[in-house]
Amino acid sequence: MAGTSTRRKRSNKRKVLPVVLVSLAAGCLITLALVYSPAWFESESLPDSLVSVFQFGDSAPPPDTILIQVRNGAGVSDLAGRAQSFLETRGGDVTFYAPGPPLNAEDMDYSITVILSHDTSFSAAREVADVIGVGDSSIVMMLPPPGQIAPVDVTIILGRDRNDPSDFIPYRD
Repeated sequence: MAGTSTRRKRSNKRKVLPVVLVSLAAGCLITLALVYSPAWFESESLPDSLVSVFQFGDSAPPPDTILIQVRNGAGVSDLAGRAQSFLETRGGDVTFYAPGPPLNAEDMDYSITVILSHDTSFSAAREVADVIGVGDSSIVMMLPPPGQIAPVDVTIILGRDRNDPSDFIPYRD
C-alpha cells in the first residue's frame, strides 16, 4: 500500500508541473500583450515626476545673469578666450559672467558646438545658443550628481563650426 500512494504522488506532480508552466507562460504573454499594445503607447504620457524635471515646453525667461564656462573643443588658438570676452562684454538684457578662465575641452575634435545645461530649465542654455548662433539641437542636459551644485549654469564647448575667432568680435554701434 505504501508503494502505491508514493506512485500516485509522483504521477500527480508530473501532471501538475506542465499545467503550472503553461499557465505561467500564458499569463506572461497576456501581460506583455497588454503592456506593449499600440493603444498603450498612444495614450502614454510622462509621469508628473519626470515632467517637473524635464520642462520640455519651458517658456521661463532666462535669468538676469548666466554663469558660463567656455571650453575650446576646436583646437583653434585663443578661441575660448575670445568667445568668453565676447559674451561677457556684449550688451543686452542678460549678463554673462565666467567665474574662471577659458579652458580647453578634454578633446579637440568637436565638429559642432555643444552647450551643456546644468539646470533643469533650458532657458539659460537657450539664451546662450541664441547669442552665439547655434540651434537648440546643440543643447544637452548635464545635471550635477544629487546633492551637488554645478559651479556654472551653462558650459559651452566650442566646435569646428565656430573655429573662426572673428565670430566673437563684440558688437559695434
